[in-house]
Amino acid sequence: MPGADICFLATGKSGLGHLRRSATIARCLRRLAPERRLHLVSNAPPLGVTEADLAAFDSLQVQDRGQMAQAAAATDAGVLVLDTLTVPGIETSTARLALVLREAPDSQLHRFRLAGGRAWDLVVIANPRAHWMPPGDAFPARAMVAAGWIYRPTGRGRGAGAALPQVLVATGGGGTADTAAALYADMDAILRPVRQSGLEFEVVQAIGPRARSFGHLASADRCIDPGAELNALFREADVVISTAGYNSVLELATTDAPVLLVPIPRSIDDQAARARVWAPLLGYWHDADRPHSSSDWLKGAIAARLRRAPVDLGPSGEETAARAILDLP
Repeated sequence: MPGADICFLATGKSGLGHLRRSATIARCLRRLAPERRLHLVSNAPPLGVTEADLAAFDSLQVQDRGQMAQAAAATDAGVLVLDTLTVPGIETSTARLALVLREAPDSQLHRFRLAGGRAWDLVVIANPRAHWMPPGDAFPARAMVAAGWIYRPTGRGRGAGAALPQVLVATGGGGTADTAAALYADMDAILRPVRQSGLEFEVVQAIGPRARSFGHLASADRCIDPGAELNALFREADVVISTAGYNSVLELATTDAPVLLVPIPRSIDDQAARARVWAPLLGYWHDADRPHSSSDWLKGAIAARLRRAPVDLGPSGEETAARAILDLP
């Protein structure tokens, strides 16, 4: 809607990808249409994003998901942008409704059907059309645009440069205590045989504020809070072990550190499928049915300390997404 305020609704409880995509699109909107007022409603404090990301918004609210529709209505925005999220009552809004959707299992797409049969005014797919598109009958939508990958480039690194190779372990900031416990057990089981081989290296766990209560890896030599700059740590590590979230995989793809992807279960995300697709380009992925192969790969990667070629993802898609939002009638 020409001149209307735009309100983003994003979850901050399942990792940083949703908040960062919203902020990345908002920063582009700020550049393309500086006269538009932008708002953010999140269900958790927006930790782990930069001050420049937050500065893109004229207002910020933190509300429980059940109150997000009311909070968005209070902004008087004419366009509401939801990132891979459904909000109770949002279908009653008189504003235009846009959904930013990253790849999701077809079996979960029914979650994005608006109550009452209302159609989304716009769906922005956050990946190239050739990679994934939802089936045509997944949910009603008046317009659907494949924007391409929406990401921040990481750039090449040179490794830690220290005498000991550095293995950076990024355990993610979302999920539950049970998910974290299972992930930590898997990662420790991967690292333990490599330690026992006599190979010397340092394990650094990057753990954000939302996951501090989950404890730390038994194998970690030290833990650090990466703040909003985890991608800078990615490029300086000799090897990265990471979960396979959308945001992490794209930031890892654009640097040259070898990566071991360890997928975790998500309700509307198939990290195992993503890990299988990206592993040939990034390094390796942890298959629970072949746990020793992950340790063997990691041992070889640490010993070699070799870099790999960054992946060319093409231009980031935030401008395509922003222009599609601005073009809403």
